Amino acid sequence: MKRVLAVTSVLIGLIGLSAAPANAVDTTKGYDGICTGADARTGVTVVVDFQELAAPRITRCSPNAAPGTARTGIKALQDAGIAVAGTARWGLAFVCRLEGRPSATETLPLSTNPNYKEACVTTPPAGAYWGYWHADGSGTTWTYSSTGALNRNVVPGGFEGWSFSLNKSATTNPPPGVTPRNPAIP
Repeated sequence: MKRVLAVTSVLIGLIGLSAAPANAVDTTKGYDGICTGADARTGVTVVVDFQELAAPRITRCSPNAAPGTARTGIKALQDAGIAVAGTARWGLAFVCRLEGRPSATETLPLSTNPNYKEACVTTPPAGAYWGYWHADGSGTTWTYSSTGALNRNVVPGGFEGWSFSLNKSATTNPPPGVTPRNPAIP
């Protein structure tokens, strides 16, 4: 009986790992919501939309500690307190996980492989990846980035968006579900 209980406890623990909560934001960096005050024109707002990964959307200000200096999209994520992991092969040139999602034990039901699990070894598949978006803060629409976040500098006062895309095409990849409008930008 003790052995059955021990095995059951382990299985319950493993099941809990399959959908890791997205709540590990480092609150000592950045702050919740869009950039305001002095950060409205020098910081960048970072939005992480988990979409089908079923976790609460994250919107945080990523202040620029040295206004006037360029920062990459990866640095903006880190300055907002968002945990970012790349792939073993390409490092942060390919974002594999944000806030631990998708976890290594999480099943991603790809149309081509219903039991797929992301190991973060090489480039994530076209059917399950973090789409990278940006906006300058003056409008209401996102632009899909044709450049990776490690090679793109953010726009002060703008928005950086991440949206998980599951079984979508290049034209149906969803933008983040937040309007990228900065009230301080005319």
